[in-house]
Amino acid sequence: MKALPADLAAVCRRMKTERTVGLAVHERPDTDALGAAAGMLDLFAQLGVEARLHVDQDELLPLEEHLLPFGTVTRGLPPARRPLYALDSGSLERLALPLDSWDGFVVNIDHHHDNTRFGDVDFVRGAASSTSELVCDIARALGLRPSRQAAEALYAGISFDTGHFRHDSTSAGTFETAAWLAGRGVGVTRVFSLLYEQGSIEALRLWARAIAGAQVVAGGRALVATLELADFAAVGAGEEETEGIVDGLRSVGGVEVAALVKEQSRGARVRVSLRSNAHDVSQIASLKGGGGHRLAAGFSSDDDPREVTAWLSSELAKRLLTASC
Repeated sequence: MKALPADLAAVCRRMKTERTVGLAVHERPDTDALGAAAGMLDLFAQLGVEARLHVDQDELLPLEEHLLPFGTVTRGLPPARRPLYALDSGSLERLALPLDSWDGFVVNIDHHHDNTRFGDVDFVRGAASSTSELVCDIARALGLRPSRQAAEALYAGISFDTGHFRHDSTSAGTFETAAWLAGRGVGVTRVFSLLYEQGSIEALRLWARAIAGAQVVAGGRALVATLELADFAAVGAGEEETEGIVDGLRSVGGVEVAALVKEQSRGARVRVSLRSNAHDVSQIASLKGGGGHRLAAGFSSDDDPREVTAWLSSELAKRLLTASC
């Protein structure tokens, strides 16, 4: 039998010795983060380990009722010194928990290329499609098979982070993992509908406002859209209903970089999402303390959204016109 990579083996050894653990995901968790959490909750249950997902009091968990087992989420910190498994987060600071006064053993499982390796044990694969795929690697290394519910959550996480298997992080191994999950009874049509066919008319109107107001940058090589709180109020859309807008902007012919500047009513005043098909937008995000993937990144700011838009448009124009991003 082929030996496991040392970091994967270390995670598996640690999981087998646990008695009770906490899980954490990044702030404003997406489907990959929650899919990975659902997968880890299932694996720990099979190992006889008590596990719960811990998030801050006000954190929104999209599709929680579909992805996570009922009663597995705790609002607040895990008990002191309880091992913490951090999922899909590039740094400890990005976790959806206030960890300033918390001290304990950390296992870091992630696929962001700029991960800071903040764990006592790190299982990080920057080239992997998703953290959900890494959780599947852990399951197979442990000789475990996820339940049907967990398999659907993991499949949803992989689908979401690959843009339904179209991003360049999608490998042959990704398809093999998706097939392995489908063999556990995943309803692939149901998952697709859940992720991509549940939009509201209000969200559609929000798309229209974003697209109509998008700024053309660098002769059409970039598009930057801005949504302020007044835009959400005008169409009756929730602040979470922006999924897919920035990818829609990037899909326009000739557009190499797209950005969405979104004003928020809680947390940082502005959240910016960046997408590209060729340029490393994580470099731009890092200028404002953000990060992410090479072709999909973001950052937060407390500045006025119009000021952020102006800065971002200027930075993109400078970089695209000099081919430095």
